[in-house]
Amino acid sequence: MDTVSHAVWGFVLLHRLPTRLVAAGAVAGASPDLLFFLPSRIEQIVEHGWRGALIGREPGIWRADGPPLPPDLVEAYWRYYVWTHSLIVLGVAVGVGWFVLGRGRQWLWLGLPYALHILMDIPTHERYRTQPFYPLWDWQVSGLSWADPRIFWPHLAVIAVACAWAWRRRRERSVLS
Repeated sequence: MDTVSHAVWGFVLLHRLPTRLVAAGAVAGASPDLLFFLPSRIEQIVEHGWRGALIGREPGIWRADGPPLPPDLVEAYWRYYVWTHSLIVLGVAVGVGWFVLGRGRQWLWLGLPYALHILMDIPTHERYRTQPFYPLWDWQVSGLSWADPRIFWPHLAVIAVACAWAWRRRRERSVLS
């Protein structure tokens, strides 16, 4: 899944909550990728200059039969991706949040779009495989790339319908209030 569609799913999932939480839900839906891409890109730019921003831009790099992964991407996978895409790490964070936030526990709803992101990535990554139980278990699946037409077009149709439904429900709710 691409980062933008994860953000849209975050909106759809939390559409019934107050607006500030819905907006945060969109960010939470994109967060596993953002928490991986931003620090790894910054590291690559610091280390290689602006050409570091182009690492991983080769055609087909994310496909299983694509060109070899550059060492910087392999390092970033182990430094960030496996941690940001772990249901175990998310569970620990939500558990800590439960005890720390007290009355602010409504923010824990943001764990749902974050978890949905991880679950959607499991079958839709063929090279950067998601390890949802890391660091306890390295189980992973070689799925189909989200850009594969067998995934992309049905996903686009479902997300369009879900987004229209959630948007309509929010509008109806605000009219009734």
